[in-house]
Amino acid sequence: MTIINQLKNAISLIEQGQLDAAEEKLQALTKQHPTHILTRLYLAQVAIAKGEGEIYLDELKSIVEHYPHIANSHFVLAQQYRQKGKLVDASDAFYNALMAKWSSENHDIYHEPTEEDKSNPSYNSGEALDLMWDVLATFHKAGVYAFPTAGTLLGLERTGKLLPNDKDIDIGIDWLQMPKAIKVIEANGWTEASRSYDLMNPRCFKHISGIVIDLCGFGTEDKSGQAISGLWMKEVPFHWNRITYFPSIQLEVRSSPKGPIYYLKEPEPFLESLYGKEWKEEDPWFDTIICAKNMPVFSPLARCYAYSRLYAHWGRNRTKKCLPILEVLVVKQPNDSFLSKLLSYFQRRLEKASSNSNNAKNTKVLALGYFDLFHIGHMNYLQYAKRQGSHLTVGISPDEFSIITKGYQPILTQSERSHFIDSLDFVDHVVSVKARMDDTDNAVKWIKSLQVDLVVCGGNWRDSPRWNKLESCLNTVGINVIYSPETAGISSSELKRRVIQQMH
Repeated sequence: MTIINQLKNAISLIEQGQLDAAEEKLQALTKQHPTHILTRLYLAQVAIAKGEGEIYLDELKSIVEHYPHIANSHFVLAQQYRQKGKLVDASDAFYNALMAKWSSENHDIYHEPTEEDKSNPSYNSGEALDLMWDVLATFHKAGVYAFPTAGTLLGLERTGKLLPNDKDIDIGIDWLQMPKAIKVIEANGWTEASRSYDLMNPRCFKHISGIVIDLCGFGTEDKSGQAISGLWMKEVPFHWNRITYFPSIQLEVRSSPKGPIYYLKEPEPFLESLYGKEWKEEDPWFDTIICAKNMPVFSPLARCYAYSRLYAHWGRNRTKKCLPILEVLVVKQPNDSFLSKLLSYFQRRLEKASSNSNNAKNTKVLALGYFDLFHIGHMNYLQYAKRQGSHLTVGISPDEFSIITKGYQPILTQSERSHFIDSLDFVDHVVSVKARMDDTDNAVKWIKSLQVDLVVCGGNWRDSPRWNKLESCLNTVGINVIYSPETAGISSSELKRRVIQQMH
């Protein structure tokens, strides 16, 4: 297995939360490849996730100094700074990660956005609702002033249920009762999740089902009488924290499926302070941590969250998640030309994606090939073709064409290949190719008879004499031709070579 594949396996373990297993794999890789920078970076990231990242601080500084073009080196260093409460240094390093990522990309290439997904596979909204009532009733019985807050309250007030795409349960707690609340919830089988992400507020606890509760502490500001909450870290200047303000909190007792609970007496002003007057309108891309309306000071910790989340969404090509964060950043930092440039870039990406989507709604697409010994390159090609329109026809080249053009026939018969392609749920129609593509006049006549709008050709045929001529002729009859991205390192010929190699 190549070092890249081994590194991917380790990263997968990190994403699954299997930190010890990931660390073991990365340490083994480091012994084999002691100068491999990415391996060292991911080792440091695992240590940070375990709360032990300080041992890598000097090494991370050295990597950033010698390899400033590696965006992830800045990002991992920023994570370590944040964990140790060096929030100004951390926000600067997260910002540098964004700039390095920008410098390393070709912005003339259009990146199709990935599917935007806010869901958490461990979060079942029905089960979470039942757990929420149970916990709130338990707190009430114990004399803890606890109430639904943030996204949990938003769902209850909108629909009487929890938001289907939420990721956790949010419960407000009297800050002075936080120690008591923690004892109560731990006594009921909940365990602290990931050291509460190095925060003293909120405190995060995980159920055996995988569902997480955030216990969000609320205090009262002496001067204004407003309620105060947010994301707070220990041993940092308080004004460095992400601080949010709410109307004065008054609770009342309500009934629930699990017994009496505390609930906000006036939930609407509370929600309006956090989400704005449009709180009743669904906005799946609203990031509460960054976009909260009641965060008057954009503090170092708030910047850390904004830059780090933007970096993560950018890396996953989630344009719709990047935009609201950038819009807030540009408002908060209007003189920052880099952030303004980044916002314009993502706006263009979204416009391009929207334009492509509209153009594709009524487009009939044709893809062509032998599809012998079907492999991942074929799948990528056909899925790319399907994304270009609303209807995909796939033309299967017959055995006799292969004998004429290649000197041999495919391993699988035309019937076998056709049945396989027809079984793909995203393929709408399968036909037999009636003319070779080097027979330009007959090929154009046959393609036109299919009444398609677009032909998607394999990227390996780009700028070939055959397709240059055919493309020109198809354009004259109103049929466009585009070329799919190539999947490197795989082909039917390569698969056949592997089989022969195995046999010997």
